Amino acid sequence: MKKRSSTVCPIVYALDIWGDPWSLVILRDVLIHNKRYYREFLASREHISTNILSARLQSLVEAGLLVKIEGESNRAQTMYRPTQKALDLFPVVFAIMHWGLKYNPNTDMTIPIMQELTTNEKGLELRLLQNFDDITS
Repeated sequence: MKKRSSTVCPIVYALDIWGDPWSLVILRDVLIHNKRYYREFLASREHISTNILSARLQSLVEAGLLVKIEGESNRAQTMYRPTQKALDLFPVVFAIMHWGLKYNPNTDMTIPIMQELTTNEKGLELRLLQNFDDITS
């Protein structure tokens, strides 16, 4: 993914880091679905290809949104965890989800997290943040 050298615009800065569709899907999987391992990201229903997944994970690590924790005995144990920088994206992810709920007629509202987002967003955020109690700012 080609990056600009620098920008004074905060929107361009943010989109350069997580604005491509796959990076945002990976961040969704980390923050909302608590995925940690390469094989879990690969199993997402969007069917990301292995080369794109590897590149995006590396890009998110380089941007300081994820930390890569190497497995002790094999690569399958390598884990990706969000940083505080990524956790600070919860309001952004929720805002994008609300926008999608409003305009996507195909949203499956039987998914419990969709119901929780519309009825108790703050409670949902607090519940999801419990997955990351080990991460400090």
